[in-house]
Amino acid sequence: MVQKDKTLTRLTKRPEYLAVAATRRKWVTPSFILQAKPAASDSQPRTGYTVSKKVGNAVIRSKARRRLKEASRTIMAANGQPGWEYVFVGRQAAFDYPFEKMKADIKWALAKLASNADLQKANAAKTADKPQMNKGQR
Repeated sequence: MVQKDKTLTRLTKRPEYLAVAATRRKWVTPSFILQAKPAASDSQPRTGYTVSKKVGNAVIRSKARRRLKEASRTIMAANGQPGWEYVFVGRQAAFDYPFEKMKADIKWALAKLASNADLQKANAAKTADKPQMNKGQR
């Protein structure tokens, strides 16, 4: 019997998933979208997994979810931020994406979210969208 990794706890209720999504902190990769919510406590990182019907039928969705779970289980213990909650949203590529590449993408996404790169990217987009006014214009 394989022993499960006790350090990862799961998000189980819909409001928990919605709370993570409401922070609008995310990093997009070809095989998944990683949403994150920082928390005040120093507890172990909590994870949730979802794959929508747009990805495919039940067999494809289940395989994509299983692959995300296994890839994140091996990476999250070492790279997950204490107290954070993460939601992995599976994309169509998760079904047949190279497993080692998926693990590397998880490490990359965790590092980017921990360094607030997603917030810097969003702020840069906001300032680029603002029209520039000259002194004489109002």
